[in-house]
Amino acid sequence: MILIYLLKVSVCTALFFALYQLFLVKLTFFNLNRIYLLLMLLLSFTIPALTVERLHEVIATDTEVKSKVQYSNEAGFEKDVIEGASLVNSGLNVMEILNYLYVIVFAIFILRWLFMFLHIKNQLRKYTIEQEGDVLLVESQSALKNCSFFSTIVIDLALPPSEKALVIKHEMVHVQQLHALDKVLVNLATAILWFNPVIYFWRNAIDHNHEFLADREISKIADKNTYASLLLNLAMPANNFSTNSFSKLPLKNRIMMMYKEPNSKLQKLAYFLIVPVILVCSVAFVNRKDVEISKPALAKNQTEVTSVNASLMDYSENAINVNPNAPFAFNEADMILIVDAGHGGKDGASIALDGQKEKDLNLRAVKILKEEAAKRGIKVILTRSDDQFLSLRDRLPKQKATAFISIHHNATLDHQTPSNGIEVYVSKLNSNIKVAENLGTGILDKLNELKGIEVKHALKDASLFLLRESKVPAVLIEMGNISDESNLKFINDERNVRKMSNLILDGFVSFVKTGC
Repeated sequence: MILIYLLKVSVCTALFFALYQLFLVKLTFFNLNRIYLLLMLLLSFTIPALTVERLHEVIATDTEVKSKVQYSNEAGFEKDVIEGASLVNSGLNVMEILNYLYVIVFAIFILRWLFMFLHIKNQLRKYTIEQEGDVLLVESQSALKNCSFFSTIVIDLALPPSEKALVIKHEMVHVQQLHALDKVLVNLATAILWFNPVIYFWRNAIDHNHEFLADREISKIADKNTYASLLLNLAMPANNFSTNSFSKLPLKNRIMMMYKEPNSKLQKLAYFLIVPVILVCSVAFVNRKDVEISKPALAKNQTEVTSVNASLMDYSENAINVNPNAPFAFNEADMILIVDAGHGGKDGASIALDGQKEKDLNLRAVKILKEEAAKRGIKVILTRSDDQFLSLRDRLPKQKATAFISIHHNATLDHQTPSNGIEVYVSKLNSNIKVAENLGTGILDKLNELKGIEVKHALKDASLFLLRESKVPAVLIEMGNISDESNLKFINDERNVRKMSNLILDGFVSFVKTGC
């Protein structure tokens, strides 16, 4: 997830910087350019982090609304792992390697930055001869001279008084306009986006803009020719990005800007080109979330014509007709529910944000469900009761049972679209699909009463081995996304797991009492 976000940020920085280079960099509105560079950098990080909610009206009725069966192409949560074969989830995948690589390089950049700060402090302690307020006079052999570091101005002691005064005035502009804070921001952005070449050009642009601002102020009080000559005499290579140096190579752009005539105010209209670029980035990278809101049902004497999506048809229209007065197909004592804790043993599956393994969360959930079922006199058989590896075929019910439920927790890889909340799956390829749908809608209807976590309002179809091959009605339940912080917090509360378990059992009992 974080890498996808950073890639979006990188594209935004590329678009904003392209606009700057094409239309703004040669303008003499240095204060506006500074605002643009800082604001667009912050906006590049903000836009991909925004989420816009899209509201959808749903009809609210006084009677219980059956969940809809939505068939999708989503599949492949797990593979049929044969004993002795390599596991799909074993070892590090490409995305995990990239994540580790990113974090390592990011840490290197931060450590390098901190080391640079320590080096500057050490240089100042070592070579400072005199101090006049915030101005430090250092020896000529010091590598750090004629520059400013936050509120400290560092000057070469050997400079003649007239030159020393000009350098101090130049550096005082950096201090008064808080250019050091700009440097902190852009250096932090560079550490975060170290893989993005645009961010290095962005950092240089901010650095150049600082010098243009300082040069303009000095040009108002000093002869331009004298000042340009001093810049050339004191020119030094740029060896770090934490200080504002009086004169560092290259100087061509600084001298050209110093002698350039100010642009007309009408040319400020170029900054309005920002608007379409912001719109493009917003349309492309702002996240969207669908939110359903209830709409009161129409009165009986009212009619409303709407289009119906065939893939979202209410299952009850196609379900087996059941006589409501018929006797129950099962007595409670006859109810046998087989519950499978997904994965296990060497198949650890996904890892939660807090380091827990999905296999352990699955096992915890089924044990709680079994405890709650025992309170109702419902017999539950677990496919595994400890951290044991089972192939998918070994998990299938071997005895006669009322229903089969496989418990999992969802997770999102960096290249996937997040799927948060609780989901219930069936397989359309199962010959007993209609009864499985009846079980799934019964459970989903009850789960929709849950508060504190999103519950998908429609069943999903997936060609999973357990759902395809089960001889008894089978569903798979994803009990939340362990890659999502809010989902994981909900799941980690045992009270919530017990609520989910009881709602699942309510749905199971309802399924049994309707005659299956």
